[in-house]
Order: sequence, then C-alpha cells, then structure tokens
Amino acid sequence: MRRLIYTLLLIPLSFAAAADDGAELEKLYSALNMLSQQQQAVYQQFQMVQATRRGNFPQLYGMPIPTQPNGQIVNYDEMVAARKNAILREESLFQQADQLLARYNEIEEMKKPLQSRIYDLTLNNGND
Repeated sequence: MRRLIYTLLLIPLSFAAAADDGAELEKLYSALNMLSQQQQAVYQQFQMVQATRRGNFPQLYGMPIPTQPNGQIVNYDEMVAARKNAILREESLFQQADQLLARYNEIEEMKKPLQSRIYDLTLNNGND
C-alpha cells in the first residue's frame, strides 16, 4: 500500500519534470535557432567578401595600363598609387574574411553545448 501511495505521489513530480524538460527543450531550440540564423548571416557576409575579393583579383595582378580619354598613358605615380590602393583593399578584404570565419567558428562552438543538452533531454524523455 505504501508503494502505491509513493508511486501516486511521484506521478505528478514526473509530469512536472517532463513539463520542465519540455520548456527547457523549447528554450534550447529557440536559442539554437537564433545562433543558426546568426551563423547563416555571417556565412552570407563571408560569401560576399569572397566574391568581392575574386572580383578584385584581375585588378590587382593583371592590371592593364590605363589610358586617359584622350588616349595618353596615365601618369606613373597614379598607376603606382592605384596598385597600392588595390593591394590595401585586398588586404582589408582578407582580414574581413578571416574575422567572419572566426565568428562563424565561434558561433559553432556556442551551439555545441545546446545541441548536447537537447540530445540529453531527448534521450531521457525517450527512456521515460
């Protein structure tokens, strides 16, 4: 009889624990979704920077000698300055890409404990 009473007393506790697990799972999924969206935005920015870098590649290394509208060759100092600006732009784009990649990986690391907890809660709910 005592076992029956203890069992009946524990049933509401197990329902409360399941409800708590459900609320926690909902919060975890929400946080994971938010991080995934941030990660996707970072990846899209990374792709845009990479596309810009690819677009600058011919200008940087295969830069033709520009001509003025009247057909004369541009001043040598202007050419050197243009090439230097192209190199600086390329370095800046490389740094941006590197920072975005680091942020992407940082978000991935932030997701791991959430995924692990979701896995644990899902596994425990399946065994109940």
